Amino acid sequence: MSDQIVPLSSDSTRFVFRSCYATVLSRVDARYDVRGYLLAQMVKLCLQNRGRLPRVSRDFYTQYAQAEAIAFLEMCVTHLLFGPAGRFSPQEYHYQADAYSEPA
Repeated sequence: MSDQIVPLSSDSTRFVFRSCYATVLSRVDARYDVRGYLLAQMVKLCLQNRGRLPRVSRDFYTQYAQAEAIAFLEMCVTHLLFGPAGRFSPQEYHYQADAYSEPA
């Protein structure tokens, strides 16, 4: 047995990205009213930037989306990518394990 990680093919990588994209897009769209093309751009940026909107983009998108919607989007992407059953190792990237627990 080998501990080496096998790199994903281009098609596999594209499938994973689209799967994550569709999951986050549907979750945020169900909860907040954000224009479709703006939400699509925000989801792509979050997925490309480890779950965060870049500061420059954040300033632009806060004009068109609620701060709560942006925070929820980032939380969804971070949880999907780095959470307990996420796509990436939590040891490799910074995330808080208790950030998703229910408030008491």
